[in-house]
Amino acid sequence: MLSLQHVTFSCDDPGRVSEFWAALLGYGRAAAGSSWLATDPRGEDVTLLFNKMAKSETIEVPIHLDINVPDREAALDRVLQLGGSLVETKSYKIGELGDSTTIMRDPEGNGFCLEDPPNTERAHIWNITFACAKPRELGRFWALALGWPDVDIDESIFQKFRDAGVGEPDISGFHLVRASNGSRPRFYFHRREKSRPESYPMHLGFATDDREAEIERLVQAGASVVETKQGTNLTFTILRDPEGNPFCVG
Repeated sequence: MLSLQHVTFSCDDPGRVSEFWAALLGYGRAAAGSSWLATDPRGEDVTLLFNKMAKSETIEVPIHLDINVPDREAALDRVLQLGGSLVETKSYKIGELGDSTTIMRDPEGNGFCLEDPPNTERAHIWNITFACAKPRELGRFWALALGWPDVDIDESIFQKFRDAGVGEPDISGFHLVRASNGSRPRFYFHRREKSRPESYPMHLGFATDDREAEIERLVQAGASVVETKQGTNLTFTILRDPEGNPFCVG
């Protein structure tokens, strides 16, 4: 099975972008050759890797991070102080249901969302969110790839929308998979248009005990191989998931 090692950002200035994310999340940071790593000192959240690599400009980002914070307005101000920018805040109120999400971009334009659910003690990465055409099918692929349970979203959530008079919700419009032990991050799949850049600004890096066997398994599940490269310390293979999102297996 795959083990998520890091979320990788393609950067013009890896040091600058890593500084932003480390400050936002309370991570430590360290140089790794020409790259930078930002790591949770508590060991609870995913590591971020910042490489100096080409990337294409995007309007709708294919993959983004959802960040839970104790105070969304305070976090918004913090992002702006650190050199990020505000896109918009979206809110909804349906009966007793309500939520607000603030969409931001980091200093190099990578999109992310700020949310402040109850009982959030510190900033942390809650979701890795994929914009996709078929959330249920893509979620099934990633559940299989990660060895996570493949279950549908709790029907009671949709019933709350029905009770609020929304009508029949489109339950095929989003999907969620998470580790059985409840660890972060979760993988969230949302049906929406996305950019299809030649060089993605963000991708995921995984480790496995047997790279060749894992690649064969992933291809059988619907992934495609791009190429295999020799890095400084390991050999890794670049693949794409069934909707074309790139990821690395080393």
